[in-house]
Amino acid sequence: MATYKHTTGKRFHFIHIPRTGGRFIHENLLLNGFEQEHSSKGSIEGIEVLHFHRELYEKYLDIKDIPHIAVIRNPIDKFFSASSFFKRMYGDDIQEAMEDPMMFHSMLTNFPLPESVNWYRSQLDFISDETHLWRFEDGFKEEFAEWMSNILDVPFKVEDVPYKELGYDEENKLERTAKLLDNVRNLHRRDLETLYPELAPS
Repeated sequence: MATYKHTTGKRFHFIHIPRTGGRFIHENLLLNGFEQEHSSKGSIEGIEVLHFHRELYEKYLDIKDIPHIAVIRNPIDKFFSASSFFKRMYGDDIQEAMEDPMMFHSMLTNFPLPESVNWYRSQLDFISDETHLWRFEDGFKEEFAEWMSNILDVPFKVEDVPYKELGYDEENKLERTAKLLDNVRNLHRRDLETLYPELAPS
């Protein structure tokens, strides 16, 4: 979650929703002449600055009258992409507990690393009616570059940059069992109905 400034003086706000390609986009912003205007390290009000939701970035960042951009992602895929973080915090043997609705919500509510709870927050909490949205599923090729260029009013190219690894095994994820999928759909019902209505439960 940061504001960026181009060499031409153009500024915009990138809303970094976790597990939506933010590291890849950040590296491409640097390659396209943008600089991050402030540090996104640490936490404020118990939340990672890197992943501020709307309430906090409106409170702490200089974002008025500049474009806001965010990438959204299928909430189910997004949850399972971040599920490696659950196993890192709670241990590898949590599949059965996560399949139980009460345990599932308890483990979310009492997450051992509270500043990282935004990894599982509704994507609607990050955006507003003025946010320019790109779907993760549409990829990051020429169409994305053109979309960025039009919004930012500067030429934008997408480079194939190396994926910056985190300090743990991101492939150690929970299994997509029917019980856990039900819990995830219930957790992210609002996101599904609003952002991905074609995937929302009937």
